[in-house]
Amino acid sequence: MNAPQSKNDITVYEPHDLEVDGQLISHNVWVDGHRTSVRLEAVMWQALHEIAEREALSIHQVITIVSRRQHQNASLTATIRAFLVAYYRAVSRGVSTLLLRDVADLPADMKL
Repeated sequence: MNAPQSKNDITVYEPHDLEVDGQLISHNVWVDGHRTSVRLEAVMWQALHEIAEREALSIHQVITIVSRRQHQNASLTATIRAFLVAYYRAVSRGVSTLLLRDVADLPADMKL
């Protein structure tokens, strides 16, 4: 298993605050030690980067945590989008603690 070497090795285009052109961008990510491709809009990748930075996790760790809560009938991409909305809703309600630390049951090679 070859996990990524750097904390956030996915480069991301930084859109303007309300830029939502809908263009999908594919990146390879590691989920539970397995590489997969995820296609998201630039604003979604930026949100993942912000959350990873806020939580002191890598993008790969965030996506692994999210994937473990994926409904059997949902795609990983849909689950990530739903997570992003839920996360930012919690933050907008004033949650100031790190939200993913309590649920970060990661494999030993991805531990914080």
